[in-house]
Amino acid sequence: VYFKYTAPSMYANGGWVCAGGDFFIRDNNTRNKYKLIKANNIPICPEKKNFQYKLQELEFNLVFEPMPSSISKIDIIEDEEKGGFNFFGVNLSSTSVYNNSYQQPTNVNNDCDNINYIAQTAKPDFSTMLAGVKNAIILETSADGPSVTGLEYFLKAIGFESVKYVDNVNGKITLPITGNPCETLLAQATYKFNQSYFYDIKLIFTSACTDYSYEFSSNKNIKAGEYSKTDNNFFEVYRDMYGYKKNDFNSYYTVKKAKEKTCWTENKLKDYFKSKGSDKIEGIYESSASTQSMLKVKKINEIYYLIYLSGAEVNGNWDEGEIKATLTPTATSLFFKAKWLMSDKTINDDFYVSFENGLFNAINNNEKNLFIKLYPTAADNFNRPLDVTSSGTGFAISSNGYIITNHHVTVGANSIKVRGVNGDFSKAYSAKVIVEDKNNDLTIIKIDDPKFNTLGKIPYTILNKASDVGSSVFVLGYPLRASMGDEVKLTNGIISSKSGFQGDITSYQITAPVQSGNSGGPLFDYKGNIIGIVNAKHTGAENVSYAIKSSYLLNLIDMMSTPIKLQTISEVSGKSLPEQVKILKKYSYIIEIN
Repeated sequence: VYFKYTAPSMYANGGWVCAGGDFFIRDNNTRNKYKLIKANNIPICPEKKNFQYKLQELEFNLVFEPMPSSISKIDIIEDEEKGGFNFFGVNLSSTSVYNNSYQQPTNVNNDCDNINYIAQTAKPDFSTMLAGVKNAIILETSADGPSVTGLEYFLKAIGFESVKYVDNVNGKITLPITGNPCETLLAQATYKFNQSYFYDIKLIFTSACTDYSYEFSSNKNIKAGEYSKTDNNFFEVYRDMYGYKKNDFNSYYTVKKAKEKTCWTENKLKDYFKSKGSDKIEGIYESSASTQSMLKVKKINEIYYLIYLSGAEVNGNWDEGEIKATLTPTATSLFFKAKWLMSDKTINDDFYVSFENGLFNAINNNEKNLFIKLYPTAADNFNRPLDVTSSGTGFAISSNGYIITNHHVTVGANSIKVRGVNGDFSKAYSAKVIVEDKNNDLTIIKIDDPKFNTLGKIPYTILNKASDVGSSVFVLGYPLRASMGDEVKLTNGIISSKSGFQGDITSYQITAPVQSGNSGGPLFDYKGNIIGIVNAKHTGAENVSYAIKSSYLLNLIDMMSTPIKLQTISEVSGKSLPEQVKILKKYSYIIEIN
């Protein structure tokens, strides 16, 4: 939904605006609601968009859950009780007019991360309902007698595959349903009795998975007599109410419960994890219970979901890719409160989910159901970190795993991971510190991982002489990953001074912009030679950054107990900047610290 809003003139500078988080669209006919998914160009309350002047115009859009294409009129509601951006009786058409330069929202993660709401099947007529069910359960009381026996005969005669009884004396029943409850119909007979006759006879049918109910009645009376004859009389009355035969069972006509669904499948998930990686708890899990079910844990828009993949106990009531549970963090790490959908699609808010290494427990009323992680396996090495304390940049100095970064990136690290080796960001390799230079803010680390092979032939050289002021330079690195992503970022500029902060002769001052996360990244000259290591920026000035001169890196390399053979011939000299970046980015890595 696209909005064009004009700031009021009654407030200084036009005031402020935000989108209420409870925004929803409502079908004007059925009153079904579709929740807000995302807001573009406007913050979600309580964060505010402050106008710069009165009558300033703001264009923004709100993205809601998908609606059936049959809907022709909607209500757009921000707050049902207090008002706000509320529009009633909005007509929908197949075309829309808006500023074409405005970027429509895209899913930056994966199309299958879109969660689509699919409404429950509308109430069918009784014949259609019968075509979609194959099992019947008779709800009986102690006073029913021949009425339920006749009902059993009737249900079997018209074509139900199975007919069972359940005691409904106290109104509290546990239904003996296996498989899809929407394939079962509940049947109950009622009547009145005056010592001689049964009269006001009714049949009530109710779907076992919805509140859809159907009632039939008869004006015939049945004279009380021997049970066998009375049973038959009830049978005849029931048959007169409906008929002699129900349509053959066809699952196409079975009522479908409302669902929230993605397009994730087991194979798609495995491909995704291979290419994008997974964090510590994401993955495919299987229940250890006798009725095994397979669930997937996936983080979508910063929320963890359990997504149904398969399971014998639900038999047709669930589709692969449906949301099984939504997890809400608690004060305890890796312990979540869950909104859990039971096999019959009822919501249970009393579930908790606790993750441990390679498994999780689903806890309900002190009962635990253990789910074991099947994929990614411990040997797959696809993991993305769940709790990365910080990250920086590093670059290769030899093919056998030696990498340079800043000392301030690795200091105090419990573990170091290197991501992006050979252009693969789905895998993280363990590394260890080899030698440090605290004074010059340099550290050499080495990949120390049994799955590591090689970094490949290094295509650049490390210069041992100072570069001149005015020389063109560029930086590769991984700044602000949370908002900017894991793709390598290029910034360029010139050397503006041969000394750094407060005249520090060990550093260059450069105009290439850097951000948090660039630390430890390579500074290249226009020929693609390493001339420095990025380590700081001046927060009080525009485009003032600092890089340690490469000669100090060469000094540190000379101090290593194991000599490194450095590249002496550049393979990128003479190439254009885009061609250089295509080659050099494969040797710049994300350094993750825990």
